[in-house]
Amino acid sequence: MRTLISRKLLSSIRTRTVSLLTLVGVCASAAIVAACGGGGGGGTLNYPTLSVVQPVVDCSKLASVDITDIGGAGSKINSATVTNATINGATVAFCTVKGTLAPSNTFEVALPVSTWTQRFAELGCGGLCGNLSDPTQQSSFSFTYQCPLVQKGGFVTAATDMGHTGSDQTWSSDPQKQADFAYRGQHITTLTAKKLIKAYYGQQQKYAYFIGCSDGGREALMAAQRYPTDYNGIVAGAPAAHFQIQNSLYHGWSVKSQSTTGTSAGNAILYADKATLLHKAVAAACGGGSGAADGLLADPRTCHFDPATIQCANNATDTSSCLTAAEVTTAKAIYSGPTDATTGEYMLAGSPQYGSEANWVGVEVPTTNSTGAPVPVTKLFSYSIVTGAYNLIFTGSPTMPTIDTFGYTDASFYPTYLKANHPFIDATSPDLSAFQAAGGKLILWHGWADQHISPLFTIQYYEAMQKTMGNSNVDQFARLYLVPGVAHCGGGEGFPNIDLVTSVTNWVEQAKIPNSVMTYQTDASNNVTASRPVYPYPAVAKYTGSGDWHDGANYTQGSPLYSAASRTWAGSSFYTTYTPTRRGVAAP
Repeated sequence: MRTLISRKLLSSIRTRTVSLLTLVGVCASAAIVAACGGGGGGGTLNYPTLSVVQPVVDCSKLASVDITDIGGAGSKINSATVTNATINGATVAFCTVKGTLAPSNTFEVALPVSTWTQRFAELGCGGLCGNLSDPTQQSSFSFTYQCPLVQKGGFVTAATDMGHTGSDQTWSSDPQKQADFAYRGQHITTLTAKKLIKAYYGQQQKYAYFIGCSDGGREALMAAQRYPTDYNGIVAGAPAAHFQIQNSLYHGWSVKSQSTTGTSAGNAILYADKATLLHKAVAAACGGGSGAADGLLADPRTCHFDPATIQCANNATDTSSCLTAAEVTTAKAIYSGPTDATTGEYMLAGSPQYGSEANWVGVEVPTTNSTGAPVPVTKLFSYSIVTGAYNLIFTGSPTMPTIDTFGYTDASFYPTYLKANHPFIDATSPDLSAFQAAGGKLILWHGWADQHISPLFTIQYYEAMQKTMGNSNVDQFARLYLVPGVAHCGGGEGFPNIDLVTSVTNWVEQAKIPNSVMTYQTDASNNVTASRPVYPYPAVAKYTGSGDWHDGANYTQGSPLYSAASRTWAGSSFYTTYTPTRRGVAAP
């Protein structure tokens, strides 16, 4: 049975421009049917009717709520005022509470004044955080296709800078601030938000959720592993769960394989124009796996493209439409990743996948073209990612390595440099039995064309969960979605707009097990131009062969295109169960 949104899309998609607001409808009240995407076991997606609860005290009274029991001495609320947010032309009033949880976790909680439907959502923070998102804004939910239940004030939402600001360069060597970033900041902000909810509305929330992507995805998994009762439902996008590996070997290899000298002293080899050229060749060779002429790789693991097929002829004077030998070598190195020089063992679970090349621009490759001035690899974003995380990763290591001395071809790098801090900052423990026992639901998702974090790491984590807990157990509480052509946490040539808030909410509150989830492409005016369902991994969307292939109604669930288990690699042991460790002052 098609969902309500699919029927609307089917009647409107022929114009190839559908109003986003028309598609998602207006569901400011919990009693209104939510036709805002997502997916389930069939039928329309209706939220349970939860009555709107009004405050029992004036917003200003929240300024006196004591939060030292949560954050410790020095924790305080700085302000509690009513503010208005304009979303899609509608005005929603919030009691906005701002404060600090000791020593320096800045937080903000937005409590709807007249539209609260007894739900709470904590919002993840990407990168190394250090900034405070406005929890009243749509952009705070940009990693999941915005559902009006969120937009129109149905949720209390909260955000934190996780204990430091972007301008503070000393935080990453401070044990307490390391802990606040690793696991504590989001947890104590959640406890604070729940205390404010009780004080403001006179009752607790009925359901609590966490929504995050990138490091926000790591924070999401950290919550499931360390604090299994904090949330009823979690959406973890492109999780940097393997934080240490990601911010050392993974991005460091991009720098090394790009360098003319093989070190940080060299210039980049592959530039934006050549990455784009490479991408077009890959799409032509491997795209269309769904059966539609879309150029998207339905599962990049089935692609065996050789960059040498577009290598320039010897002594070619015009290399604008081909790759030089050095560029071919670099492309191959980025795809394959490093290997141990003695055993030949892979050093990483995966690298950027075929189909992601256009997204390398600005991360693995410069934004300029090969016809411009040479760009030092120290100017690459990959370089700044690695150097910004040194202290977090290598605190307590026997020596402080550099991007040139990580040991890209020596598997002893893992026990020597990463083992000590692994249970502190990584979030790869696959035993989520406590989260499952508490009734929690987890949705993992990742774009196949992610330029920052390989989706193969997320697949590896999901497989580790299955191996540890059993497939049938994992099926009861977790789902993984891989989205073709989508870059890191959105963007790319695929269908990056996806409402997983609806999916997790319906799963938690109505036991509607997610299956197909509709994804969308939109134009510059936010009009929907095409749609495509995604299915739980490892299934793929398959075009039926009839009707407009831009219309998601013309797809069905297809069999997996790839069935082999993830490869073994030097850090595989990091995806086995471990006991998390703490640092700094005692924390909840």
